[in-house]
Amino acid sequence: MSISREYKCKNSNGGNPELYWMPFVDYVGSEIQYTGNYITTFPYSAIFSLSSPLTSFNEEIDEISGGVSVAQSGGFQLNKILDTDNYISIAKIDARLIFKDSNGFYRMAGTHKGLKIKYTKETGSSIPEFNGFKFSFEGLEEKQAGFLQDLSGFDINENSVYGLQQLLQYQL
Repeated sequence: MSISREYKCKNSNGGNPELYWMPFVDYVGSEIQYTGNYITTFPYSAIFSLSSPLTSFNEEIDEISGGVSVAQSGGFQLNKILDTDNYISIAKIDARLIFKDSNGFYRMAGTHKGLKIKYTKETGSSIPEFNGFKFSFEGLEEKQAGFLQDLSGFDINENSVYGLQQLLQYQL
């Protein structure tokens, strides 16, 4: 097997300016289909927009007996702790995340097995330090995060500041 890849300019950008949540639903394998690295069929779903100034995503691929494992992880932040924030239920929720990277590609993480989410709440010890929530997520998949052509197969809910409140209400 020969693998080649042309030399690429160093013009790729880090970061993920768009982030969307959806509750994890365990679909039958045939409901999610791929062509190459692209998810071409996925059940119509509501997704929730989430405004986060810092979002990261990582995949670590490792060989295991009979195939590969794809460890997906990352995080995002929500600035400022408000007296109305109540995210304690997040520890009980499995989710899928869709993000658009700074190079214009949409990808779905936690597609087949979901992602576990946890968070810390930080106030910092001085005025210039971070005040807000730092969320982290992780999951173990058998496939890498699939690319999406666009978000036309999703109902995008953008009616809140963070979108997370709607996800929590939807799940509970």
